[in-house]
Amino acid sequence: MTAKAKLFLKIAVSCILIGSLIYQVDLSRLLSAALTPSLPLLACVVGIVILQFFIGACRWFLLIRGTGVPLSPWQTFRILLAGMFFNQALPGSLSADTVRIWLVSQHGLPLSRAASTVLLDRTAGLVSVLTLLVVTSVTVAKVAPDPTLDTVAILVVGGALVLLAMGLSSADWIADMIEDHRFGRPFAAMLRDSRVLWRAGDRSAIIIGLSYLLHVISAFGLWVVFQSISVEVDFLMVLGALPLVILGTLLPISVGGWGVREGLMVGIFAMTGMSLEHALAASILWGLSVIVAASLGGLLWVLSRPVVERAESVTEAAGGPAA
Repeated sequence: MTAKAKLFLKIAVSCILIGSLIYQVDLSRLLSAALTPSLPLLACVVGIVILQFFIGACRWFLLIRGTGVPLSPWQTFRILLAGMFFNQALPGSLSADTVRIWLVSQHGLPLSRAASTVLLDRTAGLVSVLTLLVVTSVTVAKVAPDPTLDTVAILVVGGALVLLAMGLSSADWIADMIEDHRFGRPFAAMLRDSRVLWRAGDRSAIIIGLSYLLHVISAFGLWVVFQSISVEVDFLMVLGALPLVILGTLLPISVGGWGVREGLMVGIFAMTGMSLEHALAASILWGLSVIVAASLGGLLWVLSRPVVERAESVTEAAGGPAA
């Protein structure tokens, strides 16, 4: 299947999912909620999303520093902003991770090692999402008491963490198996780099801590979205629902998670008694806030580029290392 066909299929999935949700709700109530939010609160949400980008850049910077590449936190932040911008502006063409890997490689880091830092950055986020599913099980138990749900959640989280630990511990063994093959050699290098970067002592704990902080801030941003449309919801409920929503949007079946995110938000928050219209409106406004934040980030990346390049040129001309 060609890239254009895949993109068309993803757009179709997003449209079908969102269309089916709109069909099930009262359109006038949905428009009333989505078109009359508190603009100051939505502006705060955009700021919260940009703060998420910054914390994500700090986490990634710690991984890049382990490679010895002299990339500053500001440069790392700019690269991450560029990745998020292209991910929103060109869905299906360039992923944020692809842009990040390519831009970091321009600073002298081999592509395989650049990919390793992004892979571990993603892994740290996944670990925090999986463990936060425990919060999800507790939250779901509050609104839909069923001991079976708790058992399933614990088994899923435990199994996923065991598989992840087995994968990290077996990285060298897997690398030995595939490095003799021409196509497996780059992946073998990535696996070995991942092991080295993960054995970063206290840095690993900070990376995981930043991952949890990211999710708490993200949940707070979504909670503020609900406040912007005058919907009262428990913050713990939002924090518990978020891991399921994030895992769902990771499925590569829609454009930017649109449609999947809305379906999960409506399904989860409907269990709390929230109206379908409010849950759908909050999800749409949240997605739009991310697009605005990514666009502002892209603008910052473009405007700051000449300044950074000029500063690097002056530093190099003076005989010092680039920042």
